[in-house]
Amino acid sequence: MSNSFFVRVMLIPAAVWLSVFFGGSMGSGIELIQYVTINGPIGGLIAIATIASVVGVVMYLCFELARQNNAYDYREFSKIILGKGWWLYEIVILTSMVIVIAISSTAAGTVIGKHFDLNINVGQVLLLAVVIFFTYKGREFIEKSMALASVSLLVVLVIIVGHIFFNLGEVTAANFVKDSASVAPVGVAFQYALVNISFFPLLLFGARQIKTGKESLIAAMSAAVVGVLPLLALHYAFVSHYPEIITSGADVPVYWLLETLDSAWLIDVYVVILFVLITQTGVGMMQGFVERLDSYMQKSKGKPMTPMQHSASAGFMVVLSLILSSMGIVALILAGYSFLFMSFIVVFFIPLITVGVYKLVKSKSAIIVNES
Repeated sequence: MSNSFFVRVMLIPAAVWLSVFFGGSMGSGIELIQYVTINGPIGGLIAIATIASVVGVVMYLCFELARQNNAYDYREFSKIILGKGWWLYEIVILTSMVIVIAISSTAAGTVIGKHFDLNINVGQVLLLAVVIFFTYKGREFIEKSMALASVSLLVVLVIIVGHIFFNLGEVTAANFVKDSASVAPVGVAFQYALVNISFFPLLLFGARQIKTGKESLIAAMSAAVVGVLPLLALHYAFVSHYPEIITSGADVPVYWLLETLDSAWLIDVYVVILFVLITQTGVGMMQGFVERLDSYMQKSKGKPMTPMQHSASAGFMVVLSLILSSMGIVALILAGYSFLFMSFIVVFFIPLITVGVYKLVKSKSAIIVNES
């Protein structure tokens, strides 16, 4: 892949983030309903703006701390903000990773099963196979696949928004006009953003080519904006059927919406893209996991793990997630977010905005002194 500024600073970090964020946290539409659209048409936009702001700030801090300390796996990164307590983040992130992949596998199984009239286990087994294969192929292959998947997703979302605009534009506009703004969505959106961005140290492998503080800022802002484009698109689409979509009780609200649009080919395309992005969530998280294992093996044994060992490690974690997924997707999300929010406040967000910011300010001050 090209080593241009656009690719290494704007495309790869954004594609890695979007691939994992979309498949694990918004592709089915359940989280979007619960944390964005439930606030109303205008309230949903306020929630999205809040999410983008939180993501941008936290990403910049992570990018810059990782760049200055050459810490591109979550173990080394957590040492920067937690010191000797780094293992607390590891416990939380591994537990959380299993929960999120369980949610992803349930979503994958539900989508594939519903659309092709197959057992839910078929989609879950396919996810397991994809994660093992991609992890075996390695980081560069994964980054290329994420870039392609992200571009494909954005194209499909443009088509969906266009379809809504030309067929239900007046209804959608009327729903926006009837709504009013408030600050209530900010708190809910902050929780949603914090839970998702706290996984970001797993994805720092996508930031290895960032070279300066300015590039860290550009990469963070680009990824934050690109990351919420699907939220904007799907929220706009959901407003066309608001408030019915809130009360529909659908396991996969996006699928429910597309069925109401009576566009078979659009459903086919979205199901494929959604499944790809859901699997990319597992792939991205597992790559972050094996990067951590590689770093440890390099320091302790003098060499990283083999591709086969990467695949075996990733496969083991996904199997644990498949076992957990039997709880059902909605129960997993509701139970998982409460646990993740409280845990990440303690082991990630507070250390990042205190210790992390202090170290960045101290580093900037040292550079200014040296230059003078």
